[in-house]
Amino acid sequence: MAYKEIDESNIILIDSVSSFIEEIKRIKGMKESEDGTSTELYFRGQETEFWDIEPSIFRDDMLSIEHKLMQIPLQKSPTEFRELNSMFDIMTKYQHYGMCTRLLDLTTNPLVALYFACKKHGVEKYATEDGEVEKEPYGVIYYTDKYYPSQSTDLEIQIVSALASYDLEKENTLFEVLERLYHDRIIDEETKDNWLVNYREFVEIIQNNYMVMPTYTNERLRKQSGVFLLTSLFSFNKDNEVKRSVISKAKSKLKEEFNDVCFYISGENKETILKELDLYNINEATLFPELEHQLSYIKYANRNQVNPVTDFTKYEEDSASTMQDIGTKQPELEQYIIDNFAAKFKEVIENDDIKKVLDIIQSHFTVDWYKRKPVLSKIKMSITGYYFIKCQSKDSAKQKAEQIMTLLNQIVEDFIMTANERGD
Repeated sequence: MAYKEIDESNIILIDSVSSFIEEIKRIKGMKESEDGTSTELYFRGQETEFWDIEPSIFRDDMLSIEHKLMQIPLQKSPTEFRELNSMFDIMTKYQHYGMCTRLLDLTTNPLVALYFACKKHGVEKYATEDGEVEKEPYGVIYYTDKYYPSQSTDLEIQIVSALASYDLEKENTLFEVLERLYHDRIIDEETKDNWLVNYREFVEIIQNNYMVMPTYTNERLRKQSGVFLLTSLFSFNKDNEVKRSVISKAKSKLKEEFNDVCFYISGENKETILKELDLYNINEATLFPELEHQLSYIKYANRNQVNPVTDFTKYEEDSASTMQDIGTKQPELEQYIIDNFAAKFKEVIENDDIKKVLDIIQSHFTVDWYKRKPVLSKIKMSITGYYFIKCQSKDSAKQKAEQIMTLLNQIVEDFIMTANERGD
């Protein structure tokens, strides 16, 4: 659901954590004033506006093999699931480890949703009046208040979870499905016989979606205040003989399950908001307790403390005769660099930077500085540091320093060549 496809009057632009919190307080206040009760809001943050709202099993036709994805892990690694009490709990574990399921991740904590909406997606192409531009896409947060929470032990949840594991290409009539549910001890015989006659109650169950409060079997769910939207959406094709009516799996977008109003975060504001969320202790380390995420956050949190590091150069001893010759020409060389610097570097260095870069080079003027590689490396490192602070890009700073050092070496070579031609 791209930005241009949504009514702009339903979009709330967020540029800070505080503005988002104020909007959430306003929405909750409006809901409470309508019916006098406190309403739970459920949030979903997505890093790009282009994604539809759908569980992973609805993508790439994976729904057609859902029964295999549900059953094979139980056969391959039964000990991993022996302590789980229901098919829904098994599905929850699948979701944790990246398996395609009909669960959609949501949270009761709006700041957690804001974190996921601010994750970097990578540049996308946008059409403008001036042509195509590339930029980080908007992040988006959807919310819903239409659900009352269910528990994983509720009958409706057990039925939908069981149907997810059934191969409905084979046993798919109302009679066969109810028999299977009875055989799996999900419904009793009285319920089975009742639904063969009063089928509408069963159809309503399998065509609704459910907000399920999971048992927090893993730390990540607890830290993210996670809840699941369990999508049902089973089609019912009624036959004249009701028990032969066919039940089949189907998919649909879930945008209608959420409020028309949603929150957008521009790509330019994502990094700033992530830094703000860090102050509220909402970051990769707190939301993902696994070690890999802890280490990733440590790397992210310390990224601004880096300094340019000189490239390796192998030490080579200069001959005594060369060193003596260098010392003799040193004062003239230094003056030559100062006199010709602006003219030689005008194509590479902005006017505002010429004096500052020259000051860096002059601060390293010393005997043999233009022949001794360690000193040249120090010059290069200092120039890299200057541009890193200015443009906040290590690659750009390093590239600029390399350009300057190339021209500086050329000035030295020009001086030596001129001196040799004069016979100095």
